[in-house]
This record gives sequence, C-alpha cells and structure tokens, in this order.
Amino acid sequence: MKKVVRLTESELINVIQRIIKEGQSEIDSILDKINRVGFDGLTPKEQSYLRHYSETGEYKDDEELVTRSQSFDYEHRFSDNIGGVDMTFKYESTEDTPDEMIHSGYLEINNDEFYGEIYCDTDGTYSTCNFEDGDGVNLFEKYEGLEHEVENFLDNVCEEIKGNEAV
Repeated sequence: MKKVVRLTESELINVIQRIIKEGQSEIDSILDKINRVGFDGLTPKEQSYLRHYSETGEYKDDEELVTRSQSFDYEHRFSDNIGGVDMTFKYESTEDTPDEMIHSGYLEINNDEFYGEIYCDTDGTYSTCNFEDGDGVNLFEKYEGLEHEVENFLDNVCEEIKGNEAV
C-alpha cells in the first residue's frame, strides 16, 4: 500500500525551489566546464542534459535523461578481418544513458547474423556486448574461442563510432 503524503503550500514551494536550485547548479557546472574545456570536452551525459534543458527549459533527473541518436548519414557498416575471421557490424542506433552508451545493430561472422548491443562507458570505450542469432543462441556460445577476436573488432567499431560522433 502506498502512503499518501500531503504537503502544505509552503512545503511545496520549498520543494520546488530546491529542485530548481539543484537543476540550475547542474547547468551552471556544465557551463563552467564549457568555459574551461569547450563543448567537445563535455561527457555525452552533460551534452544531453544541456541539450534537453536548452530545448525544453526543464531540468531532468539522471534516470529520466535518455536520448537516442543516429550518428551517421552513410550506410552504417564496419567490416574487418581479425585473426582470419571476417566480421561486419551493421549499425542501427546509439542510446546515451547517464551510465553508458549502447550501440545497437547486426553483427555478421562467417555469414551468421546476430542482433544485439555493444555496451560502452560514457566516453564511448568498449566494455561488453550481447548478441544473439535468430534462434536465441548467444554469439559466444556459437563462436566459443573467438571471444578475443570479436571483442577486438567491437572495440575498433566503438572507436570509429566515437570518432565519427565528434565530427
């Protein structure tokens, strides 16, 4: 059972003022950082926060601040041969969250196709992935022993995506 809390008018005003003050201090902190290191020095989270505020005038909690972006205007393919294995990643989209960046798309290895995500830290550096084929078989179950090669490839994909987003 949820407990209902009733606030007086003055308590409500205090809560609203505190929220505005906290949000404004976040904006001020981001603007100070832009003065020090420039806009490109902001984290994706900071850029998203500032972009959201400038478009809406609203402050958002970290949990609420999730943006989707399509970063490329060309056919989104990354291909390489690592360790004698041909790999291609067909990029779909990137989701920026307060804690990570998630690149979604299709990964092809030896004509087998897997759909899933590449997880990166907030700076866009590869951390892990999750890909499954159409039957729900995990990439690393099917290609056991190729984890190192696949992760090297996906690390390269993340670096290229990160480089293209800066443009």
